[in-house]
Amino acid sequence: MALEGQRVVVTGAAQGIGECTARTLAAKGCRLYLTDIQAEKVAGVANELGARHGPVDIGDPPSAQTMINHAISQLGHIDSLVNIAGIDGPDDDALEETEEHWREIIDVDLSGPWWITRAALPHMIERGGGRVVITSSVTGVMGFAEFSPSYHAAKAGLVGLTLGLSARFETDGILINAITPGYIGTTGNPMPQSEIDAYNAVNPLGMGGAQPVADAVCYLLDDSGRWISGTVMNVTGGLLRG
Repeated sequence: MALEGQRVVVTGAAQGIGECTARTLAAKGCRLYLTDIQAEKVAGVANELGARHGPVDIGDPPSAQTMINHAISQLGHIDSLVNIAGIDGPDDDALEETEEHWREIIDVDLSGPWWITRAALPHMIERGGGRVVITSSVTGVMGFAEFSPSYHAAKAGLVGLTLGLSARFETDGILINAITPGYIGTTGNPMPQSEIDAYNAVNPLGMGGAQPVADAVCYLLDDSGRWISGTVMNVTGGLLRG
């Protein structure tokens, strides 16, 4: 399954990791469908790359299904799906997180990638295979007191989702893997320089930006990923070891 010529859907492609991944895949010859809740912004990225595009609210199942249907009609078929869209979890103290905030984070960051993947799976099964990458976070496998419980729970849930789905759909030729990025320094709320300096002082590889995550996506979608299924790929610059 060579990367060049693949038809790939990338969610969250308007900015950050999603945009970087889209640009990297486009440079490698993929035919892309880019989607985001920020419709105008993702259209700008898509038009620059010569890609198809459309809006989606990943937290809404009908919106997820409509987007996948549109992607299939625009691309002809889907070889791979890259789930990157999500929202940041504010640094709420565990006892101060509201019910509204909990539900929002779980609906978007955990349920959202499932609604998108569920919509794409029947198409991939019919075609005899495909690849799915789910973007979790280092917070899904490592605890941080400063992150909200909902964000930890959602990202950990994506790891469990990856393990369960990979076991279920390998017999259909579908390889499903997760990536757990660490602090990349280019998404979410900008970090003060003092915090960046403190992080770099104890993490020699520093903040790698979005490109290492995009490169990991390429590895999983290319022929190099042909024997990789149910893996949680650690892309944290040494923040997480093992």
